Amino acid sequence: MGVLELIQQKSFLGREFLTWLWYRSEQGGQIELHGGKPVTVEIMGPILLDAQYGDARASTLKGESPATSPEAGTALIEGKKLRRARLKMERDGVEWVLTLDGETFNISGLAIPNPGRMPFEDTLTMRAEMIFEFERTLDTLFQEFMHLRLEAKQWPKEIKKIHEWVKEK
Repeated sequence: MGVLELIQQKSFLGREFLTWLWYRSEQGGQIELHGGKPVTVEIMGPILLDAQYGDARASTLKGESPATSPEAGTALIEGKKLRRARLKMERDGVEWVLTLDGETFNISGLAIPNPGRMPFEDTLTMRAEMIFEFERTLDTLFQEFMHLRLEAKQWPKEIKKIHEWVKEK
């Protein structure tokens, strides 16, 4: 089996990860990480939801807060999962805004805080540190999700909570 085929087989995990982040963002937004400070996640727009079946497989929602729109709730009830979303993540006072594609884990439009007026070398160092911290934070979030996802007793409980959340939308 080739690498591309293996990636395509596992692409559902990225959509589940983004959908789980969406669920967690609407349950207070903070996600506790093992051995670290919590991360606050907010789903912004636009968002792309898709399903692996049916005629209307994809729905793109735009606007001020598409994640809380009735159309988003309908898409979830139809079994669609979040494929791509603009996210705001905050950890330890540092905020990042990005678009994450759950199927490929491509990151685009990463915005990091402006460190302000300082010498060029210091600005460059500080921005690089913010990028590395973002990478660690996203990696830790995904590890947290995968730990939960692979936990035979905990994942069904989480799925039940997500289904209840979908019904409330």
